[in-house]
Amino acid sequence: MTFLSGGFLLLVGALLIIYYVLPKRFRYLALLGGSVVFYTLAGRAYLPFLGITVLTVYGTALLLGRSLERQKAYVAEHKKELTREAVAAYKERVSGKRTALFLLCLLLNLGLLAALKYTAFLLDAFRAPWEVHWVLPLGISFYTFQSLGYLMDVKRGKYPPERNFLRYALFASFFPQMIQGPISRYDMLSKTLYEGADFDIDRIGRGLVRILWGACKKLLVADRLAPALALLFGPEAGSYRGGWVGLGMVLYALRLYADFTGGIDMALGVGELFGVTLPENFDRPYLSKNIEEYWTRWHMTMGSWFRDYVFYPLNVSKTFLKWTKGLRARFGNGFLSRLPLYGATLVTWLLTGVWHGAGWNFALWGLTNGVVIIISLTLKPLYDRFHNRFPGLKGRKVYGVFEVLRTFLLMCLIRLWDCYAGPGGVWEAFSSLFTTFNGGAVLSGLSALGLSAGDWLVLLVMAALMLLVSLKKGEGSFRTKYLAGPWKLWFAAAALLVLVLLLGAYGPGYTASDFIYGQF
Repeated sequence: MTFLSGGFLLLVGALLIIYYVLPKRFRYLALLGGSVVFYTLAGRAYLPFLGITVLTVYGTALLLGRSLERQKAYVAEHKKELTREAVAAYKERVSGKRTALFLLCLLLNLGLLAALKYTAFLLDAFRAPWEVHWVLPLGISFYTFQSLGYLMDVKRGKYPPERNFLRYALFASFFPQMIQGPISRYDMLSKTLYEGADFDIDRIGRGLVRILWGACKKLLVADRLAPALALLFGPEAGSYRGGWVGLGMVLYALRLYADFTGGIDMALGVGELFGVTLPENFDRPYLSKNIEEYWTRWHMTMGSWFRDYVFYPLNVSKTFLKWTKGLRARFGNGFLSRLPLYGATLVTWLLTGVWHGAGWNFALWGLTNGVVIIISLTLKPLYDRFHNRFPGLKGRKVYGVFEVLRTFLLMCLIRLWDCYAGPGGVWEAFSSLFTTFNGGAVLSGLSALGLSAGDWLVLLVMAALMLLVSLKKGEGSFRTKYLAGPWKLWFAAAALLVLVLLLGAYGPGYTASDFIYGQF
């Protein structure tokens, strides 16, 4: 079941009626019931795996919370009798037990994720004589990471565990974010998930506009480009080299953005219908001026998860701090002293790549991002010297446009790992950009991609509209400037609905495709 299926639309419509008819204190139960129905319709075989994560994380979080409470109570009760050393020894002993319990739950859930997602790849990689075909539950990477983030926060004492099992189950399984995120944090999502919102026609209008805008991105852009990209990157990809590769990687960037942000728009819009605020996942990423900035704007909830729960703990661990201190004492503050930092960066990006999927291309995609970021960090003193030498450049719009285009093209090149099978295919495509000059043939052969002049016009207009909507944020943004007021909202919703119905990629030659990130 996807956002664009008739079943999903019927579910949301029925749930809206039930939600606003029920008293406020019971409305979260309607959302939980809707989430169970959604996941059951998506695939009954998925439910046991979701249930294992919900039960184990909920129970472990309760035990961790109670352990911390008992520790505090014991220390408070015996603070006059115990020495500082005795208190430290007691805390360390209790902390060891809590860590063992936490690791057991962590390994169970990550092990389940790894077994379902990577077993077939590993067996094939090591040429095992048998095969497995296990079901991969919808959104398992998203709900596993969201649940484990909650567990880590409880262990750290950031907030107490949720004692109401049904409330926690809703947090872990809230249906709009099950398809492709975003990955929410408990302390933020719980503010609007449980209380029950008042019916607000303006908020309903905003939710519908967000949903329909996401549908426009998906149906007018992403699905319209899918057949052409299947041709460029499919079995006959070897026939499309040089300029075709350049065109393909730009079109893929457009499709990926439209597909992923479209799905997120729809998830956030559905949440808004029920008064639930889900975290934003994108902040105009294609306007970034360097790769570090790009990754603070693209898939922000995933990036912040890996930063907070992998990179920071690894980089400030006792082992890494010891290595850093030793290298700094021996070699000063140069490149070698930063090796632990770079190691933590590569590990984080390797895991980020593997999170996206089972395959060497995913791992190499992650490592490539990590290497480019390390190179950027290493060369930062040179960049600073250059900008100090030419201080006027930073303030010029032309230079800003150059930085944006440079970052966009760099990310397009890195995404070649998404588009071609194996390192050999990626290298052949990449090298052809510099050895095969066939721009004229590409321009004259665009019709061979199966897109009509009308299709290209729709893509051009939608790309311009997405850019226009993204140019400004806050008070001067497109939404605040042109969608403020009830009549404007409903007019926009009607206009977007007409666009979806009239210009969406339907009919012969088009097949409604799943969201790209739904496979993760």
